[in-house]
Amino acid sequence: MKDSASPAGALTVETAVGLAENWARAHHADAERSRKFAIQWHRDTSPDNRQGDVLLRDLAFFFQAATQDAAYWRSVGDFTEEATGPWGIQALKALAGLNFIGLAASIILFAARDSSAFTAGAISACALFLAGLLLAYPALRLTGISRSTANAASALQSREAGAASTWEQLRSANDGNPNIGRRERKIALRLAAIMAATATAGCALLIATVWV
Repeated sequence: MKDSASPAGALTVETAVGLAENWARAHHADAERSRKFAIQWHRDTSPDNRQGDVLLRDLAFFFQAATQDAAYWRSVGDFTEEATGPWGIQALKALAGLNFIGLAASIILFAARDSSAFTAGAISACALFLAGLLLAYPALRLTGISRSTANAASALQSREAGAASTWEQLRSANDGNPNIGRRERKIALRLAAIMAATATAGCALLIATVWV
């Protein structure tokens, strides 16, 4: 339906949609998104500004913004993937293994005790290694939660940004929290640091117990 109140030269909604579809074909963009943008643009733009060059400028800017926002949310997921990737999981497993080996060695030394000082050293080392080993599960669990929640959230926001056809939809796609999963990741890193400290202290204590 043409807008009879529009000034001469102003685009009708049909013309705006046609221009948007032609632009989409020329730029290999989504025609349906372009069509919806043009309809919303026509509704929100004052009659004096309903010009073809204005529509094409706004349409190109919108698609550029949507593409950049979708890429940003993908980068959020990529960062989490790198921060909690296989190397991080393997590092946690290695720390757990080191504490386990240390615990086994402490138990063996405790069984072979020949003095009260030897016994005290073996028990203390055993406690340190056991503490580090018990932290392995929550550290691995929190790392997995951080990775899965952050990846799922960033993938959803990226899809929504890439599929947006109006500024309102694009703003809604950007309402997500880019820090989701960070708290769990920070806690897991602290636990990993404690695991490393218990393994180091336990090994030092075992050496001191055996050689002193």
